[in-house]
Amino acid sequence: MEASSRGNVYVKQNGHWVIASGGYDAGGGVLDSARERGSAIGTTENYNERMVSIQIVLDKNKMQLLPLPFLRNIQGTGQQRKTNESVSSALEKLQFEEYANQYRQFMYCLEFYRLLIKHKCHRLSGTVQKHVCNMLEQMTSTAISLELFVPSLRQTLRDVHDCLRDKEQEMIGSKAMRRKHQDMVSNCLVRVSNFQYTQKEEDGTLSLMDLPKECLINILKKLEKPRDIINVALTCSTLEVIAMDTEVWESMCFHHFNDKEICDYVGHMELYSVNWVEVFKFCLKKSKVLKTCYGDELVVCNNCRGVCWRRVGHDCISNEVLPSFTALSPADFLNLLNL
Repeated sequence: MEASSRGNVYVKQNGHWVIASGGYDAGGGVLDSARERGSAIGTTENYNERMVSIQIVLDKNKMQLLPLPFLRNIQGTGQQRKTNESVSSALEKLQFEEYANQYRQFMYCLEFYRLLIKHKCHRLSGTVQKHVCNMLEQMTSTAISLELFVPSLRQTLRDVHDCLRDKEQEMIGSKAMRRKHQDMVSNCLVRVSNFQYTQKEEDGTLSLMDLPKECLINILKKLEKPRDIINVALTCSTLEVIAMDTEVWESMCFHHFNDKEICDYVGHMELYSVNWVEVFKFCLKKSKVLKTCYGDELVVCNNCRGVCWRRVGHDCISNEVLPSFTALSPADFLNLLNL
């Protein structure tokens, strides 16, 4: 049996590491649904066997016919990590054109394109400029149709538009091509600026406010940015009370800051008397950095030193070693490319 790194949990079988759960999810959550059904099987052993068999079937029927997105030949480690691939070649091998329009990879690709234009626009070939503008146009259509990611997309389009305008003379290509790219981004910005969310019709089904308080708290605890929680609190008095619940802000603190940063402020307090909103303000003032999480992200395989999408995975050549990864932020991936 071949080893694979398409999942997050592994078991060793016949001397090789194989997937036990999680995995490639391009088929709309096939493995996720199987994992939920697996809880009804009975034992962990039966569940693992079921997941391994599902993975093998998917490999035979779907995966082996299509090459997984993968970037090889990464040289160096840490800040010195580099590749000799050009930008266009790297984006093609990692299939950015496909994954940029999927909701798990959307935010990662969007941030990468923003950084690429903002910091490297004067070094981009006409092919890469065209790719970025075309992808932003497609992502605009995707965001509007899904009614997701609109605020982030709007801000990215503004940054890209300003950069293309201010650094027009530094960019490679003819004046007509540069103006064409500016017009494409400008049109996308107009579409996003004119976007309005569809109001939910009263159809008798459950709405957010019909959920119990415990469910609403758990939903808010999944939000990553404090600004999102504040926006929720501004909608109505009921959600304002829930948004200011101590559980929500305690979760926010431990998501963005480590234990030492938090203990510096709350170490002398009783746990029941901690004001977690104040703790968050204190830690933010001290660190000035918030973590950014993505539904999916690029990672470096620590065994074969290749780059792949975490949730999509790759066929690792190191069969005997437990798969492990190092995350690449959009800025890290940009620094890795040959520019």
